[in-house]
Amino acid sequence: MKRKTVASWSGALTAGLAVFIGGYFSTQGLSGTRSAIAAANAVSFPALDNLVHYTTVRRGVTREHMLTTPEALSAIKAGQPVAVGTHVVLVDYQSDVLHRYLVAQKVGEGSSEWAYQWFWPDQSIKADENVAQCYSCHRSREEEQFMFTFTDATAFK
Repeated sequence: MKRKTVASWSGALTAGLAVFIGGYFSTQGLSGTRSAIAAANAVSFPALDNLVHYTTVRRGVTREHMLTTPEALSAIKAGQPVAVGTHVVLVDYQSDVLHRYLVAQKVGEGSSEWAYQWFWPDQSIKADENVAQCYSCHRSREEEQFMFTFTDATAFK
């Protein structure tokens, strides 16, 4: 009985591995890079020179610089919603090396109309991240413009 169970688990594992490997290699493009897992969305990469660094969050080897526009900071301080098109950027450093960017963009008039996109250091879309997860977590901050750093934004001088 045990031998049959091991054999069936082994067969299932082999079949699963074959599907995984086949799927991986079928997503390879002519350049040898992996095709995008997630589609691009409405989020654009902003001109970083137009943004203000309003706080830094540190956790172990992770350092996150938070950026947004002066107009967004003024609106937040005044208790007003930020304008449609506003970007909030998390610049993610791992061991002091730029790793990626997370860009949140206000895409509609409603307080919950934000979209997220990850980008590589070269500002191309980092499609292997689950942006739906970003939205679901930030949704808990709807009263704070979807920002975990809302208090830092209001205190920025």
